[in-house]
Amino acid sequence: MSLRKDQIENELIEIKERIKALSEKGERVPDEAQSQGLSSYIKFLVEERERTNKLLVSLTEKVSQLEHKLDSEYEVEGQAGAPVLSEIPLSYIDAKILDFIATSDKSMACADQVKQHMNYKGRNAACARLNALCKIGLLKKDQLGHKVYYRFDAGKATNALIISPPQ
Repeated sequence: MSLRKDQIENELIEIKERIKALSEKGERVPDEAQSQGLSSYIKFLVEERERTNKLLVSLTEKVSQLEHKLDSEYEVEGQAGAPVLSEIPLSYIDAKILDFIATSDKSMACADQVKQHMNYKGRNAACARLNALCKIGLLKKDQLGHKVYYRFDAGKATNALIISPPQ
């Protein structure tokens, strides 16, 4: 920081010398510089730069703290970079719906298909379960025309251990 301060001081000296040279030649120094006081204006700029630098330093520290926090979350038994497995408890019915979608022809299904597979009377139960699985992050929604299709998100499932009670 002292190096940067030295550079600013050198720039200030150069500006003062230019103003002095202009006044010696008989050329007018701009009225704005005289009325506001060029030195106070330069002082303001220097202080503003220091505030900006302090802000950047604090932001950099916060980002490095967040990176450190993320790195520490992914450390498992001393192995850096290994993802942490999170457990997602599922009911038997939810696990059955996930299995149905994952093993279907296109790896996606709409609420009507789930309703038919699970022998539900209406679509509301199927929609509610699919939306709950979507909220957890195991399914993704895709709207195709007037229907909403849910597809299995294998990326989320690789970092999760899905627990379902035996039936």
